[in-house]
Amino acid sequence: MSRLFQIALAIIAVTGASAASAQGLTDAQARAIIAPWYSMFNISTRGDVKAIQEQVLTADYESCSGYLPGECWGRDTSIKVVSNFANSIPDMKFGIKEVLVAGDRVIVRGEVTGTPAGELFGVPHTGKSFRIMAIDIQTVRDGKIARTFHMENWLTALGQLRSK
Repeated sequence: MSRLFQIALAIIAVTGASAASAQGLTDAQARAIIAPWYSMFNISTRGDVKAIQEQVLTADYESCSGYLPGECWGRDTSIKVVSNFANSIPDMKFGIKEVLVAGDRVIVRGEVTGTPAGELFGVPHTGKSFRIMAIDIQTVRDGKIARTFHMENWLTALGQLRSK
């Protein structure tokens, strides 16, 4: 059993997910639900961010990078955040490397690449590109994404952008 799969199962167990009470998505269903979401991060082909998010996210959607207050935001803020990537990282791409499905959860291991158009998180513009790993745990409800727990390795991106 792969290490990533073991970690994903542990996360699901800790958060109280139960396969018996979950939707039981198939791999094909899960991929069809998440595909439009990840297409928005491929800036050159992304389409209308607001329309796509309203189509694929529940009205009460939460995007969370942690458990502390202020580390989760709703669909309207998500629309603004994702829309801003076109300005800050105009060639951004998100490549899906692995998808694991467990009940109503979809775990995605991806790779984010891009070249910032200007300063990024305090690092001055250098014209350099980055390549980082991202892990998302999507909770699906009624055929839409209801919550995303996400972790992107931005520290590695900053190191790549600062390197000589």
